[in-house]
Amino acid sequence: MASIVEVLAVIGVLLLIPNVYRFVSFIWLYFLRPSSIRSYLHGPAPYAIVTGATDGIGKAVAAELYDKAFNLILHGRNDEKMRKVINELRARGTHDTDIRYFLVDAAQPGHDFAQMMEPYKDLNITLVIHNVGGSYGLQPERIDERSEEHILSVVHWNAIFPLFLTRALLPRLRVSAKHGPVLVQFIGSIAGDISPPRLPIYAASKKFLEGLTRGLDNDERYFGTPTGVRFTYIAVGAVVSNSLRADVNLGRPTSETFAKTLVARSGCGKRRVAPYVVHAIMQWAMEAMGEEVVDRYSAEEMANLIAAEEKKA
Repeated sequence: MASIVEVLAVIGVLLLIPNVYRFVSFIWLYFLRPSSIRSYLHGPAPYAIVTGATDGIGKAVAAELYDKAFNLILHGRNDEKMRKVINELRARGTHDTDIRYFLVDAAQPGHDFAQMMEPYKDLNITLVIHNVGGSYGLQPERIDERSEEHILSVVHWNAIFPLFLTRALLPRLRVSAKHGPVLVQFIGSIAGDISPPRLPIYAASKKFLEGLTRGLDNDERYFGTPTGVRFTYIAVGAVVSNSLRADVNLGRPTSETFAKTLVARSGCGKRRVAPYVVHAIMQWAMEAMGEEVVDRYSAEEMANLIAAEEKKA
């Protein structure tokens, strides 16, 4: 009969295996695995759609994809800013790249999404990055101090717009998937996991996207014949941009730095991924600290960020 020590040793090894696997997967994903982004350059004239492409992460991702020779369909809400972005992209090199765009205010209701996508119905769209979204900056008001219009606009901006745009695109994406992989990525937020103070609607909207990602991915993979369309939720920590005016540090990269990691991890096979390695480490640390510690820390950090934002205003 095995001794108690031997039994405990076996239990210890069994408990250790998941952590060893997680560590090995971490090293592979962030330091060894080659990028899969070029696997989406298939078929006739492959296009990538990037929403919210006139600022921050979206603009930087568009530049990365342009450099990888994707044709682009960009979304924004300001024509002048969009034309400036396109001119900046053209100045990056001599790619014979087709760049198209559409202008829509994602924070507003009442859009005809089928009509919105009509000009692109025959294009070979292989990659969609739903970057559009935000929280109107860091604001000190509680939910009951904000208008109904404000709350609805945050929900439309972060959740409803990407949902219905995806719905309109899916028939076209399934056609593109007949000759290669197709990937739809929703830009989420670690805020969806920790729901920091003053951002409950934003956090809930991002958590909605994570559930949507899993459900849509299961629909396309397991219910009936697999279509070849995959979905990924991108967990994002703090990234310095127009919407977060803060000092750049190891935990807060620039939009350009973050975009490089996002493109590099695209197609890694995970349904949820934090592309930026420091954000992934921070996420693991928060899981280890426990909910109460994380809540207290996030409240303190939000207070500091709001104070810094008010000073710069």
